Formats: sequence, structure tokens, C-alpha cells
Amino acid sequence: MQTALVADDVSDILGVLNALDDEIAVLDASGHIIAANAAWEKFRVENGGNPERCSVGSNYFAVCTSACGSSSATAGIVADGLTAVLATGETFRCEYPCDSPTEKRWFDLTVNRYLRGKERFLIVQHRNVSKRHVQREEVEQGYINSNAMAALIASTSDAVISYDLDGNIITWNPSAERLYGYEKSEILGRSLETLYPEGWPKRVASYRDEIIAGRLRDFEATRIAKDGTEREVWISCAPIRNVDGEVIAISNIHRDVTEVRNAERARDLIAREVIHRAKNMLSVVSAIQRQTARTAETLQDFNRNFGARLASLAKSTDLLVNNAWTSVSLRQLVAEHLEPFTMVEADQHILISGPDVDLQPEAVQTIGMAIHELATNSAKYGVLQQRQGRVSISWDIDRGSGELQFQWRETGISIDGTPSRTGFGHSVLTNYAATVLDAPVSYVVDGSGIDWDIKVPASHFQAAS
Repeated sequence: MQTALVADDVSDILGVLNALDDEIAVLDASGHIIAANAAWEKFRVENGGNPERCSVGSNYFAVCTSACGSSSATAGIVADGLTAVLATGETFRCEYPCDSPTEKRWFDLTVNRYLRGKERFLIVQHRNVSKRHVQREEVEQGYINSNAMAALIASTSDAVISYDLDGNIITWNPSAERLYGYEKSEILGRSLETLYPEGWPKRVASYRDEIIAGRLRDFEATRIAKDGTEREVWISCAPIRNVDGEVIAISNIHRDVTEVRNAERARDLIAREVIHRAKNMLSVVSAIQRQTARTAETLQDFNRNFGARLASLAKSTDLLVNNAWTSVSLRQLVAEHLEPFTMVEADQHILISGPDVDLQPEAVQTIGMAIHELATNSAKYGVLQQRQGRVSISWDIDRGSGELQFQWRETGISIDGTPSRTGFGHSVLTNYAATVLDAPVSYVVDGSGIDWDIKVPASHFQAAS
């Protein structure tokens, strides 16, 4: 390697360069490194890889042009810059990444030309600017995070609120406006207790102290919207600290759980109602079983009668289920219970008349059982058995008392005397119906026909709209 710099010159140059913190090397016109300070040597060793790479005697141009990896593009630019500095003498600068095996690093590269007579040399200076890059990245990331957080708060469906240590609201996102009805301009600066129901037992200062102490992270509470509507909210909370770690405010996230809690209460109510109805149903089934067994002469009679009565009860239950256990049309109830005995619409012996009335659940089951017993008796010894006379089923609402007057009347038949004994059917038509519905009942069977009347209180029905 030929150079115009003699050993004494190199020694003098290194004496100066070694006093500098920057990594500095001197290149001849062909790109060979002819001198490098201690910082450069340390930089070269810390980079790892080939220990001779960038050492004194190696060609720095070749190092740049042969570079590969993430910084190879920058290395090519540096090679072109070195050539340009040699030709023009204009300073070349650029920043580039140069990671070591253990850390990410950035360097500021400055190249200047040095003339000694007609000989040209390059002074290559590397300054580690990693700290500035890291700080800039942190600022940029903080800016990104801040914008992302602002976007998240603005778009979330949860109300995000913060208040100072005195309990005054200092931030209020769009979902808070939708949940509570207060515009941002009218709520900022007001106490968080503006949202508290009257007489709420816990003050905002108490919440604040528990949150700061780390004893409270979330809780459920009732809060009041601007229009007075109560909202049940699940509140997540945390202290807000400044750069020194000092608590300066409290953040709240309010999630509206009003509908969820209402649904839970409705579910519990329905569950209790189902249990209540199941118990009532079991009581009815048990009574049917006992009474049927008491009057049955054979096991076959018991099985037949008990099965028919359960089927009748199930029919009423099906009607209620199909109507969400609310009410059932009396006309539909009559038709459904007569269906096993006759073709109602085509049977000239059946006459049904009355206004549109909807029965409540207890009346559906009770009157349904009564119609079944009346139809069963008719099929044994009345109109449906003799195929003469008429069954008139009628009802009306008494304008004076408001009661529903329901009547089953069989006429035009011949019955030999009254029944010699009373069974479950008789109990249903008299005692059971009267007790369950608190309704006066009349049941008459004589030689000229059958007459069953009941006056159902207004609480068990309503006129259909």
C-alpha cells in the first residue's frame, strides 16, 4: 500500500484522534484504512463478525460495497458518497443503523477530504447517536400511543370518565354523553356526585381513597342520567399518575349493565314462576291421581281415566306455553277440549257462542279440566252419547258485576235419575273450580239434562281487544 503520509504524520494524527470519542479512520485515495483511533478499534471489535473487517490495512470501499443485510442499502450510498468526496471535496453526511450482536445502534457518518500536496485522503468519522434515536422513537411511540388511546376512548362503547382529586370531572368521552345525557361542555368541572342517586351512601372521596390505596379496582353501582333514568353500571377504576409517580386524578370506565341486570331479574322471576307452576301442576296431578283411584273399579278404569285427565291438563298447558304463559282464548280452549269427542264445527248437536275473551293461566287450567269432565260425561250418557238434543256452551260478561258467566247446558236428552255417586269429575265441577277461581258454581243433573254454570271474577280474564 502506497501513501504520502509518513509514520511520523500518522503518529501525530493518531495522537489527536485518540483524544476524541467519535470513531475516526483515515483512508487513502484507494479506500484503504491507513490509520484509526482507539474508539474506531473498539467499535470494530464490538461489531463482531470478521475481526479483520474495518481494521487498518483493509479496504473500506470494499467493505461498503460488499455489505449485506438490513443496512446494505445505506452501505451502498456511503460507498458512492466516499467516491464523491474524493472527487469534489464536499462533505458527505448520513445516518445509518449498525446493530451490534447485543443492541440496536445508529451512527452519524461524516466524511471529509484531506489534501496533502497532490495526495487525497478521507477522514471518516462515526458518531454514536443511538440515544437520540431511542429518545426520538420513544417520543414517536408515545405520540402514536397517545393518538391510539384517544381514538380508542372516542370510539369505545363504554363511558370513559376521569376526575381530579377533589372529585370534579375533567374528561368525558362520547359514550359518557350517550349513557348519561350530559354534553361534555355542561358536565366538565362538575362533581362526579352529579351522577349519584339521592342518598347514595358512599361519597366520591371515599372511592378516591380506596382506589389510590389499591383496595378498589372495580365495583357495580347505580348512577342517574340527566333525564332521571337509573342506570346500573359496572365501574373499572385506577389512579392516574404524573411522570414523578404522583397520583393526580382517577380514571373510571362505566359499562352499562342495566339490560343485563333486568334480564337476570326477569330470568329469576321466570324461574321462580316455573317452580311455582310446577308445584301447582304436581298438586293437580296428585289430586287427579288420588280421586281417580278412589272411584276406579278396576286398574283398567284407573289407567284410562287417569290418562285422559292428564291429556286434558296437558292440552291446557300446551295452549298456555304456545302463548308464552300469558292468556288463552276461551273459544280456542273450548274447541281444543271438545276435539277428542266430536268434530265441533260439523256437529249440529254442539252450539258455541260468546264474545272474545282471554283467560288467565289458572282459569285456563281449571275451566279446561271442567270442560273435559263435562264432555266425558256427555260422551257416556248425554248428548254426545245419545246423538240427540243439544249441548249449548255460552258465555258473556255481566256489565254490573264484571264477572264472566260461563254455562254448559245439555237439553233434549233423557237421563235415568241422578248419578248414584260422585267422583273426581263432580269434585272438579263443584269444589275445585269454585275454590281455585273463587267463583260461584252451580251444577245440576236431572232427568231433563245437565246444567253447569260458573261466574269467573274479572281478575281471571279480560275481554279481547
